[in-house]
Amino acid sequence: MRFVFNLIILIIFLLSCKEDTSKFKDRSFKILIPDTTNNNRAKGDWDDLRYRSELESQLGLKDLKKGVDSLEIRLWYDFSFSNMQELYILRFKDTNCIVSYFKMYLKQLDDESGSNSWNPYKDPIIDSSFSKTFTFSKNVCEYQNLDSIWFLKSQSDLQISDNIGFTDCDSYVIAIANNRQMKYLRHVCSSSYYEKTKLKPIFDFEVFCSRITSIALHNKVVIVKQKQ
Repeated sequence: MRFVFNLIILIIFLLSCKEDTSKFKDRSFKILIPDTTNNNRAKGDWDDLRYRSELESQLGLKDLKKGVDSLEIRLWYDFSFSNMQELYILRFKDTNCIVSYFKMYLKQLDDESGSNSWNPYKDPIIDSSFSKTFTFSKNVCEYQNLDSIWFLKSQSDLQISDNIGFTDCDSYVIAIANNRQMKYLRHVCSSSYYEKTKLKPIFDFEVFCSRITSIALHNKVVIVKQKQ
């Protein structure tokens, strides 16, 4: 009986010393986003990440900053002065590729003067949205070389003169995540910057965006319906 009693005490002691692996997992997860130190462009990335996260929350999507069980890629598209946003999502699970497309219209200021105290960028509100999702075999992405996304660079990673700037153009944001890390990339007016700088990382980013949109278009996931 004494042996059994001592064995129980030993087991309780060992269990009490066991490390909390869930906390360790949280500490080990990495968010890859350009450093803001002496980098004004990167400061815009952090603001935009918060903005996209809020929209994704309203759509009921998982927070990529907390990791996901399998590989997931999100591509955002918008155009300057437009209240319409598009979101393409690729989720890989087992032998399947789940392709989703969202088209959403955001609430705008009530008056053109902008005197309203509400800020649509700091507190975005989705006015209406449409979505479509299909599940395909992973073969639909087999030749797209999607793993190359981990090597892409954000616009704020590049050496671009502050004298170069554009307005009234499109923006692309890519976020990719798995259970170990999440990477965020943002390019504004990418075509114009490429024409001006001829930087290959900009071209590579645009090519990757085309791969994502082509998967959705080719498999007829994109919604063409416009807001009435």
